[in-house]
Parts: sequence; structure tokens; C-alpha cells
Amino acid sequence: MKKILKLSYTLILPTLILLLILEIGLGFFYNYHGESGIDDNTERIIASGAYDELDPTTVKEIFRELRQQDMKWKSYVHYSFKPFEGKHNTIYANGQRKTENFSLKNSKNTLKIFCFGGSTMYSSGARDEHTIPSKLSKLIHDKFPNQNIEITNFGCHGYTRTSENIQLQQELIKNNIPDIVIFYDGVNEIISAHQNNRAGTPTNAYNRINEFKIAHDYKKRIGLVITSSNLYRFTTALQRKINTNSAYEKLQKRPDSLGLSIAKNYIWLVKISNSLEKDYGFKTYNFIQPIIYSKKHLSQTEKEYYKYQEYYENLYRISYNAIKNDSLMINDPSLIDISNAFDTTKKTIYVDFCHVSELGNELVAKKIFNSIEKEFSKEEEEEEEEVEN
Repeated sequence: MKKILKLSYTLILPTLILLLILEIGLGFFYNYHGESGIDDNTERIIASGAYDELDPTTVKEIFRELRQQDMKWKSYVHYSFKPFEGKHNTIYANGQRKTENFSLKNSKNTLKIFCFGGSTMYSSGARDEHTIPSKLSKLIHDKFPNQNIEITNFGCHGYTRTSENIQLQQELIKNNIPDIVIFYDGVNEIISAHQNNRAGTPTNAYNRINEFKIAHDYKKRIGLVITSSNLYRFTTALQRKINTNSAYEKLQKRPDSLGLSIAKNYIWLVKISNSLEKDYGFKTYNFIQPIIYSKKHLSQTEKEYYKYQEYYENLYRISYNAIKNDSLMINDPSLIDISNAFDTTKKTIYVDFCHVSELGNELVAKKIFNSIEKEFSKEEEEEEEEVEN
């Protein structure tokens, strides 16, 4: 017994102390890289030319703030943003990102536009004034300066169309009725289906499954402590680097049948939101968003993104085609395909396979504006008729 205790003191205890020191040291290391805004990914983005109009320091600040953002639990949609006030990213107490509302004159008789989507609608990698909703606001103001319009950015990292429909319903329950609703989707429907190998599930749903009832399961607690540790993060990344020359996991292609399921699920969600449109009197627009597989002229950097994440491509092509060719969607004027938004440029737009530069947001905003412009023309005509009468 004494030998066992002696062995514990001479081997086990020093090992635990060493592991604790490594855990703390790696924590400082990862925190430093997160705070400094310097990592291989940000340097690659700067070198790609996607942000030629900005100095490297500003680009590092943008992506550092992106990494600093945090989430809190929110019923029905799993999570929402915590408030955040950075130099380039502002998230209000209600979890919504700041939009530069150029046409907002007062809170009365405001024409409300709700913008729903994932991180691409949130506009990850862009400053507040260069998000899709902010750019859309500027375009509307330039063409219709007399309009009193408020745009709200409901975009959140990882949100799918299911989450967005729930968001809209929650606003309607509060009697916050919009005039125009914009949905901007496609990417997260593919990512979430690929993650869970099933369409219609929330992004990262497996994390919520693993965490469920963890307080009553010691095995789950221990497993979560291990898998969320800095040591686990380091050893996993090192193992991948040795085996695949990349610190990131190489995902596998999913069966083509999953692409059809993605399309079917999306179409039913569009039907649900369209039924709300009729009951509450707002106008809905469903935009199918661009993704790197849909860009005609890829830059060298974009070709690398394409090659590295080809495992999503079959789901993109099958789901997008099935949606656009569905008999209901063909006759639905609310469905608008803007996946060709970047076909006229050879410049680097993407900063990965789906997120885009500030120029990309501007091009998307122009496509959206061209589709909804008629709504503001109607508004002005109605106002003119009231004045005449």
C-alpha cells in the first residue's frame, strides 16, 4: 500500500500538475491569438485582396471582434447574441446587429423591413455600416430619400430557415408587424443537414444533444470537460496536422438524397411564412443566396476554398436546383434566386466558401434592392394620392 501511495506521489501527482500547467499555458496562448487578431486565417484573407480598400490593421480588428462575440441561451432557437460593442461590430441588448438606417426619420409611421438569415445576413467580416441591411438602407435612401424606413438585422450565426420562421413568429406575437420581410438562405440549410445527416435540424444541434441533462450524467460531465479543454483542442489539431497537413477536420460528402430533403424542407418553410404573410399583410421575399460553388469566375484564393470544401457541393447543386424547379416555387413570385450575384466580377469576394467581403455585401444588397424597389414606388404613389385627395 505504501508503495502504491509513493508511486502516486512520484508519478501521478506530477503528471496532473504538468497537465494543469499545459492547460493554463495553452489557454493563455489561444487567448493571445484571439485578442491579437493575428492568425493564419486572417493573414490569408488580407493577402487574398478581398479587403484591398482597408488597411490590414482594420481587417484584423474586424475579425478579432468576430471571434470575441458570444452567445446566450434563447428558447426555441437555441441561442442568440450577447450584447457586444466593438469598434466595427455592434450588437444591441436584444441580440440584433446595428444597422445604419439612413431613411429613419422618426418612430411613427415607419415602414419596417425585417432581414432574416444566418451569419451571411449578419454579415460576418464586415463593419456595421457595410452589412447587407446597412447597404440596402443606403440604396433605398438614395433612391427614395423621403421615405421613413427602418431596417432590422435579425441575422445570427448558424441560423437556418426554421430558426428564422420562429424569430418572425415571435415578433408577430409581440405585435411587431413588419411591412416587408426578407429571408436570405441556402448555406446554413446545407451545413446543418450535412452536420446532422438530416435536413431541417438546427446548426450544431449535436452539441445541444450532448449537453442535454448533463447535470444528471457524470459521464457526460467528464466527457464535456475533456473535449472542451485546451489540451484536447491542441492534441486534436496536432493529430490532424500530422495526418492531413491541416488543423481542420476534413469532412465527407453526404448522399445526393439529402440534397432533395433539404429542398423539400425549405419549400415547406417558405409555405409557412407565406401563410403568415396573408394573415398579417406584409410582403415576403425569399432570396436564395450565393455560395462559392455558384460564382462563375473564381480567383486563385477562391479556388482553394472551393477545393477544400467540395464536400458540400453536391448538396448545394441538388437542393438549389430542386427548389428552383419545384412546381410551387416556379409560380411563387416571392422566391428570387440571387446566387449569381457575383458572376460579373473576377475579384476575390469570398473569405471562405460562403462568407463574403464588404464588396460582396454591397453586390447582394443591390440585387435585393432591385427586387424590392417596386414596394417603395407603390408607397410614394399612395402618399401622392393622399396629398391630392
